Amino acid sequence: MSLFENPESIRMLRDLLTPPEERDNSDTDDDEPVAGDSKQCNNFTPAHFGSSNGNAGGSKQKQAQQGGQTPERSALPTSIEEWQKQQEQEDNEILETRRRPEYSMTYRQAVGTEDLYLQMGNRTNATASCEDLLLEILLPDETTPADKMDLSITEDEVDLATPIYRLKLPLPHKVNVDRCRAKYVAELRKLCLTLRLQREFDYVNF
Repeated sequence: MSLFENPESIRMLRDLLTPPEERDNSDTDDDEPVAGDSKQCNNFTPAHFGSSNGNAGGSKQKQAQQGGQTPERSALPTSIEEWQKQQEQEDNEILETRRRPEYSMTYRQAVGTEDLYLQMGNRTNATASCEDLLLEILLPDETTPADKMDLSITEDEVDLATPIYRLKLPLPHKVNVDRCRAKYVAELRKLCLTLRLQREFDYVNF
């Protein structure tokens, strides 16, 4: 639907560009809005113009807000650094075509002789009494040697990149980066990571 096919849209556009109070008094157009409508005319925005489909979408959004439902909106960055980081993540997700490898997570206790024979500690069979998180990543089709793989470990994320595979995995608990170990088994084409957990209440369980 064209804007010029609807006279009412032209009047709304005129009121948007030139409010009635700023218009020349010599303008004696019959379509001049009355004083009671001047406040309503000033509230016009470009969203009011267009096809009926756009108005329908706006009405649906308004109804959702009135019903207590807020439309979904991604978190907006508050600084240039956050915006650049968000843009890099979106670009990587769009351009990423590598496969996601299979992996498994298990917990392990660092058991000593005092735990085996004396049982003097507060250890239990629960995962809360485990110091390490074992992460095994299977790379069956990867022929690249381990020194050519790109592995990055932070407190809450593991990022592995190879020519065939890409795994960006958030961790369930924070880890001590300085006490993490990595081992690649070339025969099985499996990368084994031993991540030392760093949790808030570990002093209670040990």
